[in-house]
Amino acid sequence: MYRLFYESVDLDRDAVLRKREDWQQVLLAEESLRILICHAGDPLFAWPEDMDAHELVVLGAPAVPHLDVDLHRGQWIYLGRDESGPVIAVDIAAVVTDRDEAIRKLGGGFGDMRTRMANLSVDEAALAAQARAIFNWHQGHQFCGACGHPNLVAEAGYRLQCSNPNCGKSHFPRTDPAVIMLIHHQDHVLLARSPQFLPGMVSVLAGFVEPGETLEQAVAREVFEEVGVRIKRPQYVASQPWPFPGSLMLGFVAEAETTDLLPDNDEIEFAMWVHRDDVPDLPEKGINLPRPISIARFLLENWCAGHI
Repeated sequence: MYRLFYESVDLDRDAVLRKREDWQQVLLAEESLRILICHAGDPLFAWPEDMDAHELVVLGAPAVPHLDVDLHRGQWIYLGRDESGPVIAVDIAAVVTDRDEAIRKLGGGFGDMRTRMANLSVDEAALAAQARAIFNWHQGHQFCGACGHPNLVAEAGYRLQCSNPNCGKSHFPRTDPAVIMLIHHQDHVLLARSPQFLPGMVSVLAGFVEPGETLEQAVAREVFEEVGVRIKRPQYVASQPWPFPGSLMLGFVAEAETTDLLPDNDEIEFAMWVHRDDVPDLPEKGINLPRPISIARFLLENWCAGHI
């Protein structure tokens, strides 16, 4: 077993400081402060996307006044504090709406987080993923769902407050639970392809949890809906934050009771049973496995190794 990508370790989310109105001033006074710059949730990298180099831009407070972008007009959130000090993320999309212009002003590049993030350290990726999830939540909840008035950002980004004094509803970050499950039967694993996958890739099955059902029920329902297989004994293994846009992937392993495959032809293009010993050889046959940073790959590698 190993630490999953996007997983924060030893991060103090510092809820006490979040609630202080002067949290920005307090943190800007700390010498160890690190600032991540984002645009519509994507972090700024030191190098353009077309270069084979991936490094997050991390600033200290003294650099802020010297930038060609007024960070103070951006959206600020406090990610928390680790052994190296506090970390703030600032999204400048509202200050410089055009991403190409933002790149010209700052240098480097934002790029596609799915591809560039895989080249970061686990600690950096976890912070960037946390920032992306919060900024995406802000973007999708600019107005109060109860009365329609604009929401105001509070508690260092972790609460949205309705601006209507007659409503005043508080809104908190939403994480969508999704189950992802490795289904096996007599040393064979069930792999399938969704139209949304990268070319040639197969993976284990996954789906969102619906209201009113347990995680175990969601596992059984999704497997039957997608490939027509009945399962038994679903067991929880591990979880992974997944900031695309804001999910928590809950990993399970389960045994198949039936083996006939009936792909739904909507979410699943095809499905197949693969022997444990043949899984590592799939790339040689032009069949790609899930990305190493994903919990799907984590489940697959650990099952093949006999760890789960």
